[in-house]
Amino acid sequence: MALEGNLKDFSIADMFRLLASGRKTGTLYLERSDAQGKVCFKKGRVFFASSNWHRESLGRRLVKASVISEKQLRQALGLQKIQKKEKAGRRLGQILVDEGYLDGKVLETFIQDQINDTLFDLFRWEEGELRFEPDDTCEDEDIGISVSVENIIMEASRRLELWSRIRQKIPTMDTEFIMASTPGDKSMEIHLKPREWMLLCYLHGGRSVRELVDLTGYNDFETAKILYGMHSAGLIERLGGEVDAL
Repeated sequence: MALEGNLKDFSIADMFRLLASGRKTGTLYLERSDAQGKVCFKKGRVFFASSNWHRESLGRRLVKASVISEKQLRQALGLQKIQKKEKAGRRLGQILVDEGYLDGKVLETFIQDQINDTLFDLFRWEEGELRFEPDDTCEDEDIGISVSVENIIMEASRRLELWSRIRQKIPTMDTEFIMASTPGDKSMEIHLKPREWMLLCYLHGGRSVRELVDLTGYNDFETAKILYGMHSAGLIERLGGEVDAL
C-alpha cells in the first residue's frame, strides 16, 4: 500500500525519517504544479534521487563530470550485462571500482554530492504531494552506494541555513552582478578556485545569476554561493536596485 502525504502537513524530512526508521525499500515520488522528483530507498537509505533539474542517470553524471570516460561507462555497462554467475549482482559502481576506472572513495564522495545537490532542490519545496511506493525499487539506478537519511537531513539543514543568508544579497535568479571597479581590501585575501575564476570572467560587463547558471552548468545554489563569497569580499558589485525575495 502506498504512503501518501502533503508537504503542508508532512515535511520531506519527516517522511525521510519515517522511511529510515522502518528500513523501507521503494520510491518516494514528489509532485507539485511545476515540478516532479523521486527518491529511491533501499532498507531505509537513499541510493538515487532525481528532480526536474537532475534527471540524468548517475552513470551519465559521472561522465559529464569527467570522473570516468564515455568508453569506461560503456565497458562497465557491458560487463554488468554479461557478468558471470559468481559475480552476478554487482552494481555499476562496484564494476567501475573493480575495473580500476576510479577509486571507491572518489565514487562514494561524488554520489553523495550528487544526491545532496538533488535533495537540496526538493527540500526547498514549500508545497506539493508525496507518495511512497514500496514496490517501485529503481533497480536500474542502483550502482551500489547509498547515503544515510541522517546525513542527508544534516546536509540539507546546513545548506538551507546558508541559502537563507545568501538570499539577503541575492534575492532572485535575475539579480545581476558585475566586476567591482575598485575591489575592496578583503579581495587581497582571496585565492580563487577555477570555478570562481570562470564566474568572475563571465561577469565582465555584468550578468544575472540565471545567465551564469546557463553559461556554466553549475546549479543555482553553487552559483549563488560563489557569488555571495565574491560579493562579500568586494570582488563584484550588484547592478540595479533592490528586488523581491526568491
